[in-house]
Order: sequence, then structure tokens, then C-alpha cells
Amino acid sequence: MKKMNRREFLTLTGAAVVALSLAGCGGGSSAPAVPTTSEEAKVLEAIKKYRAAAGVKEQITLDNELKPAAEIVVKIAKGEKKFEDSMGDLSEVMKRYNDLSAPIGIVADKDTGNMMPVCIYLDDVEKMAQNLPLQVDEDTQENLKSASLIAIQVFEYGGAKYWVALVAKGKVTP
Repeated sequence: MKKMNRREFLTLTGAAVVALSLAGCGGGSSAPAVPTTSEEAKVLEAIKKYRAAAGVKEQITLDNELKPAAEIVVKIAKGEKKFEDSMGDLSEVMKRYNDLSAPIGIVADKDTGNMMPVCIYLDDVEKMAQNLPLQVDEDTQENLKSASLIAIQVFEYGGAKYWVALVAKGKVTP
């Protein structure tokens, strides 16, 4: 099997997300979601600070319907599930969103091709916001700036805490 570089991974992920987002429509609650943990709230606050520093004035809000996909991304980051094997599971959630990004917080290891987490969770929101551009590539930074919906999952792996997220520009209208 050919090893995939970062650009190929992001391209493949983006293409899969676009295809899946066009696969169908779904309804959902219009009520705003709230973080399920204080750690998620801190990550959200750090992302909002990052966006504000970048000049983004539009709000980004949590979306509960994206949460199951973020939980799958955690399994991928921990090596409990292969990315390729997760597309079917992710499709049911992703098909309801416009411009859903590639998963944020995981990258493919150049040598092994295995996915690994990269966005470290810190209790210090300011430092987390400052570190964000150092932990993700430019495409991910742009996705964070242009999104209006987000799901965040904080998890422990290898003795450290990480976070992953999925962002979208909106939901598919029925």
C-alpha cells in the first residue's frame, strides 16, 4: 500500500467529506449546543480567541450532531480505528453539512502512515489559542476561521491530553 503524505491525506479527506456532505439532508435541533465538559468549553474559548486575533467577527457555535463524528476521530487518533475503515461511520453524520473540514487535530505520520493526535489540551486558554497555529497547517487554520459550526472532543492518549474537532460552514438545507 502506498504511503500517503500530508497533502494527499488532506486532499483525500476533503474529497470524502465533500462527497459525503452531498449524500443527503437531515433535520436537527436549532437550539445552540453547550460544551459537555469544561475542557471542551476551554478549547472552544481558545478557538474563539484565535479567530478574534485573526480578525474573524462571526460566531462559531457547538453542534451536537457533529459530536459522534468527533468521537470517531478520537478513535482514529488513538489508533483504535483506521481512517479508511471509518468513512462509512462518518458519512451518516457528515452528509448533513456544507463545507465540512478534514478532522482537526490529527495528522498522518510520514513514516508509518498511522494517524496521531497533534492538538495538545492545556488548562490555560490563552496558551492554547497561541499554540493553535503551531499545531495545525494553513488549510486547517483557514477552516477554523471560516467555520460557523464545530464539535470538539478532549481525550487522553499516551499520558497527555489532546483535542480534536470538526468544523463546517453550515448545514445542508432540506
